[in-house]
Amino acid sequence: MVERIIVIDSTAALMPAVFALRHEVFVIEQAVPPELERDELDDSAIHLVALRGADVAGTLRIVVSGHSARIGRMAVQAQARRCGVGTRLMTTAEAVTSQMGIKTIVLHAQLAASGFYQRLGYRRRGELFEEAGIMHIEMVKAIA
Repeated sequence: MVERIIVIDSTAALMPAVFALRHEVFVIEQAVPPELERDELDDSAIHLVALRGADVAGTLRIVVSGHSARIGRMAVQAQARRCGVGTRLMTTAEAVTSQMGIKTIVLHAQLAASGFYQRLGYRRRGELFEEAGIMHIEMVKAIA
């Protein structure tokens, strides 16, 4: 089943389902402390949601600052992984930010996922670092 991707803000009725998916992926699967999973940026972020029927199959958030945006909190349901959901979320995020005049996207990729982002044209920047107990690398992409 192909999902549809929609753009929402923090007041949308879908946010509890978004937070539930993020909790499942980050807190339960990856053992991220629950107090680190949500933060104050959720309120001002643009949230993308991949819907399969009425189910939230994937999500990410975009935090804009000047002419750059930071993508984060990308989560995809276990049963929807390796089906292109993450790629479609990222492609949509690039289109949304480009329409806003954003020139650069930055993200903190979990080291295990850095190859996924490299295939989408992101390049590593800087040294490895630990975030929420998981090794990460900053990645960046210039967009038109």
